[in-house]
Amino acid sequence: MPIGVFARATRLSVRALRNYDRLGLLVPAWVDPATGYRRYRVDQFPRAGLIRRLRELEVPLPEIAVILAADTPEQARAVIERHRERVAARAARLDEIAWQLGAALAEPGRVPGWLHVYERWRPAQPTARVLVRTPLSGLAEALAPGFARLFAGLAAQGIAPAGPAGTRYLSDDLDAAELEVEVFVPVGHPPRPTATIAAGELAGCLLAAAVHEGGYDDLETAYRSLGRWIAEQDRGLAGPAEERYLVPPAPGVPTAALRTEIAWPVRPPSGPPD
Repeated sequence: MPIGVFARATRLSVRALRNYDRLGLLVPAWVDPATGYRRYRVDQFPRAGLIRRLRELEVPLPEIAVILAADTPEQARAVIERHRERVAARAARLDEIAWQLGAALAEPGRVPGWLHVYERWRPAQPTARVLVRTPLSGLAEALAPGFARLFAGLAAQGIAPAGPAGTRYLSDDLDAAELEVEVFVPVGHPPRPTATIAAGELAGCLLAAAVHEGGYDDLETAYRSLGRWIAEQDRGLAGPAEERYLVPPAPGVPTAALRTEIAWPVRPPSGPPD
């Protein structure tokens, strides 16, 4: 049958059928060498129906190709299970966002409690570092592999961390298409630069800091507390914002137990305002 009839019979668009042909997912039974017209057989209905159903379930095309090429039902089920887990994780995240939106709508004018802000002097410290470039929306997903590369690079050189790992936000414009974030960990001596990690240094400076307790979805309270303190103290900023993960995520560590220090390098009180 011609592609138009096959498209109506399978509820797939002609455009989709041409794409599936190009990808090798659903190849026509015959193509007229003179005109290029595609023709299909009735026994291709089941394959077309399976593809349509998997697309309705938002299975990516590369994974559909794996399912169709699977030698055993177990292989196909494994691919489907991985997709199901991704969908479940996304649904959980959407539920969490919906809950937070509900809380914001319930109290749109609520100002969260202020955190205690303190000053501390940070001496100069050598670090191992990895630069991560990512849009703000993908920051959480980008940091984990960045830290994985960092610690793998340290382990390869037999270097142990000398303090909590952290991040420095080198881009001031959070609305930029891409942020530059430094993932770092203090070390006793600089690492040998490789394709994985580089040597860095945290400059000695005065920090204004606050400690956030819990997960990372509500870090705004710490940042707002620091902003309020900067305004009240009439201080100037002297460097990019830093986050140090005093108690980072780890197996068996509940979210409520996480501790993150948010720190801003500041000028001493005698310095000129920013």
